[in-house]
Amino acid sequence: MQGLLRKLSFVLVALILSGCATTYVPISWGHGEKVKKLSTEDLFLCSLFNRYDPDRSTVRVSGASFEEVMMPDEVKFHLGAYRQDTKLIYRNLFQKYSDVQLRSVMLHELAHHVWYNGITPQQRDEWRQYLGNNPTPMQAIVRSTYKPGSDFDSEDFAFAVEYARPRDLEELARLKIITNEECARLMAEKFPKQAESPKGPPLVQTASVPQPVIGDPDEDIPHQATPAANAKDQKERAPQHEIY
Repeated sequence: MQGLLRKLSFVLVALILSGCATTYVPISWGHGEKVKKLSTEDLFLCSLFNRYDPDRSTVRVSGASFEEVMMPDEVKFHLGAYRQDTKLIYRNLFQKYSDVQLRSVMLHELAHHVWYNGITPQQRDEWRQYLGNNPTPMQAIVRSTYKPGSDFDSEDFAFAVEYARPRDLEELARLKIITNEECARLMAEKFPKQAESPKGPPLVQTASVPQPVIGDPDEDIPHQATPAANAKDQKERAPQHEIY
């Protein structure tokens, strides 16, 4: 009996150490109607889709799925992905998404598509300089989660779009990534009382991603949350897709 228990223990340890495979499928798979509706009705999503992916090819259903190896406790923290080779937005097959989470994943991953395919090197350089002067709380999380050599700039941009502050929206407009009219509409919708220093939630919220402390959205507050355990180790093991 003791011998059997010992063997089972070895098997369990081996499974824990080896992790498990998480499957990513095209985000419209099983959510096509919601994705289509969000891409046309959500103000920020609609603005970005209409300019950078008018055919909605990044959310097409046809596309190969792929797998990432990660620890079991990490699976729930990874909601979506973007692959440069397929130019496709993916979702975690094993996650159940609220409409808010689905919109958040779409906005984050679409921002990766915009970064790689929609803006010029000069726009990217100017955005880096802007964030250098106006860092976001999420940048520390990015650098503690993604291994050295990852495209931190793309993640910084995606998180800045997802949790855009008023100053971020204004910079997006200054760089002509969105129009001045779109910026004004977003400001009016999300920060109606005080455009300069509003008090309100980020543009979209994702339950699985650490949230900045809410106060003055134009004030950068050190982030108190920590990333998921072993997240960095998972990035060392997995191919470097833009996993979120």
